[in-house]
Amino acid sequence: MTVFGALLIAMRPGERVAANEADARRYSKLRTEAAAMTAEQLEVALARAGETDTPEIEALRDVAYNDVVREVGRDDHIVPLTPTQRLFAALA
Repeated sequence: MTVFGALLIAMRPGERVAANEADARRYSKLRTEAAAMTAEQLEVALARAGETDTPEIEALRDVAYNDVVREVGRDDHIVPLTPTQRLFAALA
């Protein structure tokens, strides 16, 4: 039983890496396709892509959104962050 538990722990990081790589590929593909999409099509595609995001991606979503909003000068659209998200933003 202990060996089985140790194997599960050892295998999980690989599963996490694979899931994050799949997310990266999905969003990379969406980024290239976005230029030919209407705003409505892009909104639907983003919602579909976000359905299977890993928790690591989901935790950074608002942080990345706020970063982009600041870059385009729309500080009035900044969303409030949780304490953990504020830490991520500071580290980024």
